[in-house]
Amino acid sequence: MRTENQRRKTVRARAAFTLIELLACQPKPWRRQVRAAFTLIELLVVLAILGILMAMMIPAAGLVMKQMAKARARSDAGIVATVLLKYQAEYNRWPEAYRITGEGTADKVWVDMMAPAPENWDKDNNFKRITFFEPGGGALAPAKKPDGTPHPHAGAFVDPWGMPFMFLLDVVGAGELVDPDESEGGVVRGRVLVWSAGPDNDYITWEDNVKGWE
Repeated sequence: MRTENQRRKTVRARAAFTLIELLACQPKPWRRQVRAAFTLIELLVVLAILGILMAMMIPAAGLVMKQMAKARARSDAGIVATVLLKYQAEYNRWPEAYRITGEGTADKVWVDMMAPAPENWDKDNNFKRITFFEPGGGALAPAKKPDGTPHPHAGAFVDPWGMPFMFLLDVVGAGELVDPDESEGGVVRGRVLVWSAGPDNDYITWEDNVKGWE
């Protein structure tokens, strides 16, 4: 059997060993500094990645917005065509203002004709006072631009870029129309063709025009 002195030595040795273990487990100052520096590097890497992603997303977001504007223009062009066809079906003729050339725009005169006011309306072209067109919020050009200057197309049914839609009517009853885009040539089957001037606000530069029949 171990003597009392041997047991005491064992306890002291065990206590010393435990103290060494505790000291070994204590974080060293230089270790904390290395970990802090590594965290800063990680943060810089994350920021750099976020910057790259943002740089990639901005052009993509612009492209998405452009495509959404074109989709809206194409949809609204379809509305203009539908309104004109309803008018023709009701009166068995096109509005007098467009019967010679077959061309027109969805300007304020057109809007007043297709969406007659309760008391004062175009009695010559819509004597039945039928509402063919119900413009929603934001569909018509405001009286003034955001900068406060008068809007040149106030009250018109405009595309996302602020220009009235242009249309071409089949005034001879052929059931087809010459494609207004001369680069395409040929004819397009239909009684009404409607298009938007596009972002450049020019009806005859077809590179960015939005065609309602496509």
